[in-house]
Amino acid sequence: KELVARAIHSGSSRSTRPFVPVNCSAIPDNLAESILFGHVRGAFTGAATDRKGAFDNAHGGPLFLDEIGDMLPGIQAKLLRVLEDSVVCPVGAVNGHKVDVRIIAATNANLDAKLASGGFRSDLYHRLAAFTVALAPLREHKEDIPLLAEHFAKMLSSEMGLPAPRISAGAMLVLESHSFPGNARELKNTIERALIRSSGREIEPKHITFAAARLPDRSAPGKAAEHPPADIPFNVRELEKVAVQRAMERTGGNVSAAARLLGMGRTRLYRKLPEAGTLQKQS
Repeated sequence: KELVARAIHSGSSRSTRPFVPVNCSAIPDNLAESILFGHVRGAFTGAATDRKGAFDNAHGGPLFLDEIGDMLPGIQAKLLRVLEDSVVCPVGAVNGHKVDVRIIAATNANLDAKLASGGFRSDLYHRLAAFTVALAPLREHKEDIPLLAEHFAKMLSSEMGLPAPRISAGAMLVLESHSFPGNARELKNTIERALIRSSGREIEPKHITFAAARLPDRSAPGKAAEHPPADIPFNVRELEKVAVQRAMERTGGNVSAAARLLGMGRTRLYRKLPEAGTLQKQS
C-alpha cells in the first residue's frame, strides 16, 4: 500500500515535499491526537515543549494514513473536522491554524463491515473515498512474481554483501505455483530465506520454503483464507517433485525443454522422473 502511495506522490505536483506516513493501527490511544495534530507545552504530563503533529510535518505535501480502518472513533471525528476546514488545533492550544495537506489513506480492513457495525464513520469514509484504488492480491497478478523475485534477490543480496544470484527456472516455477496469502511481503521473506539457504549461489527449488502461517483474506466479508494449493508442499524434496511435474506439464513432456526450464541436465532430470511420477513424451 505504501509503495502505491509513494508512487502517487512521486507523480504529483507535491513530489518535492516530504512524504509523511502514519500507521494508524500502531498509534497509542492516549497519544493519537498529539501525534496527528501536535500539542503545546503543558498540554499534558510530559509535554515539556511544543511539538508539531503529522499534519504540520506534511504541510504542502502528502500525509499517508495507513490502516485507517483501525483508527479510534473519537479521532475519526477530529480527523473529519480537519479534512472539512483544513484547520489543525494542537492539543492544549486555544486557536488552530491552516494546513495544506493531501491525504492518502489505505487499509486492509473490511470497511463495509466496519461501516455496517458503526466501527467506522460513514461521513469520514465518503470524505476520503473521492477516488479509490483497489490493490489486487499477488495471487491475482502472478505474472509479476518473476520481476518482484528478481528485484528482492538483488536488493537483499546487496544488503547481505553477496553477489545477486540467479533464480533458476525451476525455483521460479515453484514461486509461481504458490498463492502467497502474505502478498509481496511474503515473497520477499521467501527470497530472503532462499538466499540464506543457497549461501549466495543460484537459487534452486530445494532452497524455496514457504512460511506455514495462514493469513486471513480480508478482501471480502466472510471469505475464508485462501491456502496454497494442496499440491504445493513445504518439504523441499516434495517441492522439487512439484517443480519437475509442472515443468513436464508446461513442456508437454519434452525432457530437453523441461531440463532447460528447470536449469538441470537431462540425465539428472531422467533420474527424477520416476520419483516425481512423471513420464517423458514418447518420440
